[in-house]
Amino acid sequence: MALVAFLLIAMLGGCGEPEPVQIIRSASFSAEPTAPQAEVSGRVFVVDQAHPRASDRNPGSADLPWLTISRATVPGTLAPGDTVEIHEGVYRESIEPREGGRRGARITFRAARGETVVVTGADPSADGWADLGGGLWRRAWTGPGLPSYNESRVFRRELVVASGEVLRPASSRDDIPAGTFWAEGPPEAPVAIVARFPAGRAPEASGVEIATRSRLFWPTGADPYVECGDSTTPGYFHLQGLTFRHASNLAQKGAVCAGSRGSIMDRVRVEWTNGRGIDGSGVDHVFRRSTADYNGQMGWGASCTNCLWVDTQAVGNNWKGYDMFWEAGGGKWTRTRGTVIRRHTSRDNDGPGIWLDIDNADNTVEASTSTGDLGAGIMLEFETVRTLVQHNVVRGTRWSVWTGTGILSQAASHNVLLHNSITGNEGSGIWLRLDPLRRAPDGDTWVIGNVVRGNLTRGDVEAREISTEGLDAANVRSYRFAANAIGRVASGDPVLRATFFVHPTARGDYRGSDLADWRRWVRDDGSALGEARVAVTPLALPAAGAREAPARWAESSGAAPEAVGL
Repeated sequence: MALVAFLLIAMLGGCGEPEPVQIIRSASFSAEPTAPQAEVSGRVFVVDQAHPRASDRNPGSADLPWLTISRATVPGTLAPGDTVEIHEGVYRESIEPREGGRRGARITFRAARGETVVVTGADPSADGWADLGGGLWRRAWTGPGLPSYNESRVFRRELVVASGEVLRPASSRDDIPAGTFWAEGPPEAPVAIVARFPAGRAPEASGVEIATRSRLFWPTGADPYVECGDSTTPGYFHLQGLTFRHASNLAQKGAVCAGSRGSIMDRVRVEWTNGRGIDGSGVDHVFRRSTADYNGQMGWGASCTNCLWVDTQAVGNNWKGYDMFWEAGGGKWTRTRGTVIRRHTSRDNDGPGIWLDIDNADNTVEASTSTGDLGAGIMLEFETVRTLVQHNVVRGTRWSVWTGTGILSQAASHNVLLHNSITGNEGSGIWLRLDPLRRAPDGDTWVIGNVVRGNLTRGDVEAREISTEGLDAANVRSYRFAANAIGRVASGDPVLRATFFVHPTARGDYRGSDLADWRRWVRDDGSALGEARVAVTPLALPAAGAREAPARWAESSGAAPEAVGL
């Protein structure tokens, strides 16, 4: 059932940031779990590595706690509904549960109230270094092999920490600046690490650690090599208040995995890993108040059905410099269905902020923010359909190679961009791009009630406030625009800089800043340029978004079943 939306956008004077849109009536926000469903309350086991009597031979009581978190993962130890409470400390281990909970009886791993619990893939490695002179130090490799896709420094998995900071891989053995290292030998059999520590410090003064573990929390089934989220692996976990860092994980592999289905991550931090921070693949997961920051390749990644991201974050990811057009940045969702990304913050990632790529359908991205991401703030790509992108703010997207776009769509169709604020990006505001490889259809996307102005800030690249491309003029007119407040581009090279670009039209490509001319080639109702007011426009909008998600959350997590999407 389509929803009739009434839109009113008031453009106020001034040259700075536009005022927010004034919404008379629009699509509702999606629901979220408001109170957990009453769960089975089982036994509570205690882990406290600082306790003088801590041992994995103990029963795991407060008086006789376990030494390691992994003790809880011994088969037959935990039952659905049980809780593992972890006290303060740095736990150098890989947690791989072989058994999970069930619906209404999750297995919980939580930090003790008010205490900091860190799980790390790195171990102290301040000894065994040979002084090569000139501030260089060399240490024989004592860990396992770290096979990678290739031998390039970006894809290699060695991770070295000094004085709490992750060192960057050097560009060559002959050029190792302070704060970098070089790995000798092939990835599958490293020979040694050669490093120059920050401020010329010696290893023993730098608190050196070297990562050798790639999985920090990873539910594992009978086949340890299946992908995260596979239905044969355990599920129904609840992680609370834990920090994970310094994993030697491969690109595209998460250091933390949610399991097969029904898990909740609340106040979880995953940071400074070599590859992907959190893999949210699976079914019916909820990620709440959790962050994936400063990971080597990407913050979040997932192939998830009926899942929720709410009040989550991705900041500063892809410090290793993976190719953003391959896979890098804040987060990438593939083969995802019926999922909501809500109030998600993406900032300063070297890659797209929120990227839906490859066979996604019926998802919602709402009330989220992308600031200073690279290439695209929000990107819909390759068979991504019926996506509702609403009430988001995208600003300051940085340029890379051919794009610095606020919202970019290619090989994607039948989506709705509603009530977004897209300002101050280095490239285009909205680019509905005809996919150069024709991998999937483009078109049939609705662009309604958005503020798109003050973009093209780079100045020396080709960009527009709104670019619309199709296979032919009819395909271009399959896009629908209405009630958008669009900034006028009044100066510069009209070939490179204009308010509008349309390809193709009956008279070739159109580049210009005249609203009436633009409307000759696209379908638009009530959009306005500059300071003009946008008229109230009644529209019957197409179906889009994760419309069934709240009912599922209500069933599993106690959320009120409200309508979502259009």
